[in-house]
Amino acid sequence: MSDVPPRHGPPTAGSFGQLITRRRHQLGLTQGDLADHLCAKSGRPTFTRHEISRYERGLRIPTAPLLTAIADSLDLPMAVLRRTAAADRKRRHAGSRH
Repeated sequence: MSDVPPRHGPPTAGSFGQLITRRRHQLGLTQGDLADHLCAKSGRPTFTRHEISRYERGLRIPTAPLLTAIADSLDLPMAVLRRTAAADRKRRHAGSRH
């Protein structure tokens, strides 16, 4: 994305929500800004800042098509987002079995 500055160094480990929150802050974007970017990238015009908040708080984990839009909007490697989202899903699933 041309209006987003390049990332500085590799993203650090943490949850998916922590990763996207940290990167969004680095880029100076609000949740609403990111939602607008995702609407444009995904073709889904109803994406809201509330959904961004749910992802950042770990209440939801996006599906693969949305991960692509997030990677592009935040200039993050898709492999990192996939791996982090998969780890969160695994932790969530392990926690639900107890």
